[in-house]
Amino acid sequence: MRTRCGWALSVLGVLLALLGAAVMVVLGPDSRFSTGPHLIETDDAAVVTTPRVISWADVQLDVLAEVPVRKPVFVGLANSVDVRDYVRRTKRLEVTDFKRPWDITTRSVDGRPNLPGAPTALDWWIDSSAGLGGASISTQLPDQTVSLAILSVGSSNLSGLEVTVAYGVKGGFAKGLALLLLGLGVAWIGVLVRRGDGVDDEDDPEEDVVEEIVYVYVDEDGVEHEISADEARALEVVAEVEEPAPESKPDPQPEPQVVYVYVDEDGVEHEVGEDQLDEFEVVDEGESR
Repeated sequence: MRTRCGWALSVLGVLLALLGAAVMVVLGPDSRFSTGPHLIETDDAAVVTTPRVISWADVQLDVLAEVPVRKPVFVGLANSVDVRDYVRRTKRLEVTDFKRPWDITTRSVDGRPNLPGAPTALDWWIDSSAGLGGASISTQLPDQTVSLAILSVGSSNLSGLEVTVAYGVKGGFAKGLALLLLGLGVAWIGVLVRRGDGVDDEDDPEEDVVEEIVYVYVDEDGVEHEISADEARALEVVAEVEEPAPESKPDPQPEPQVVYVYVDEDGVEHEVGEDQLDEFEVVDEGESR
């Protein structure tokens, strides 16, 4: 039972340690993982994510969009309903699926070549940025359904668009380190359990009783003297006595009781108490039954 429990703890500890190490390697000391730049082939005016593509919460998200020849570009994050209403009549590229670190599925949607208005004039963006040749945002994802939009400004388009994404968890590296140390501790406890160190077990056998041989010399006056084994070899052995272990000493025998008996005229014996002896003549005080 102890061995199985120890192995289970060791395996659990190793898994926790590997998970913690993987988190540390992926996130790095800054608790962020970056991927890119990745080329997105499109000549539309908008690239947006559909609802539920960004499904994380409390994750730090950084997005950098770059276009060639210093074309104006806009990057924004907003509620999916607002983004969908804004681009519903615009020709666009929709990202329908995203798997980390970078694996996207897209589809083209026909519409007008231009946006209905300048994105910089809208006030419902959670975070947004615009620039020539590139724009970036860095925000913590809220607990709501949001969409990311990369938009061209004016009459330009997004041909040659490259996107770099970084995401991470606040304190993720420290959490990975804590998980690693926890796993190592659990694995070590499993080793100790298998060895039996520091674990009480009622089924453990009692300690073996060590028998010790004692040599005794009896002088002319009957006095016993303990001697060594070498001295005993030079003497005549009279008897070998095995001293019982302390726990095996026999129980003391009860002292014999004296029974007083009265014999009547018919020779019938009657037991009497010690307080009745004055009424009878004692024949033999040393005799008892």
